[in-house]
Amino acid sequence: MGAVAASGWVFHFLKEEVMASTFTRRQALAGSCMGAALFLAPGVACAATRFAVVSILNETRASLVLGYRWGDWAKDQWRQVNVTPGEKLFWSHKLDAINVNKAPYFYIRFDSDTSSRRYVEPWKLIGRAAVEENFDLGNKYAFRYDGPSRRYVEIFDIPG
Repeated sequence: MGAVAASGWVFHFLKEEVMASTFTRRQALAGSCMGAALFLAPGVACAATRFAVVSILNETRASLVLGYRWGDWAKDQWRQVNVTPGEKLFWSHKLDAINVNKAPYFYIRFDSDTSSRRYVEPWKLIGRAAVEENFDLGNKYAFRYDGPSRRYVEIFDIPG
């Protein structure tokens, strides 16, 4: 267990808690930017977030038919797109209000078996709050082979 003292407060944490955190450098910078704008310098401005963005890169040699949708609701129908090898795609969801960084999950499903058999896997992905609709600003994922046989394709989170 570790401890950090700051301004008379002591925070205790377990190593596992720190390692399990999904708090990224981008989130830390966004938070520090917001904090600076609110408390330190009234003239400092941060861009307003208006979208949640999910970005996917196909790093395989396989073309994949990808079903996708935002949210759980019946009104949100599944759509399909063919993802070719090396292709980069992104999807965005307009947030309900500026800087209200809450969006529905982004659901995908695809046949992960590259043989003639079918093995459809569903996934629940999370969009990243962004100031505009752009691949580079999204929460990034990649289709990659799972194992040396290259029979199965999985989706992996790309850190950063």
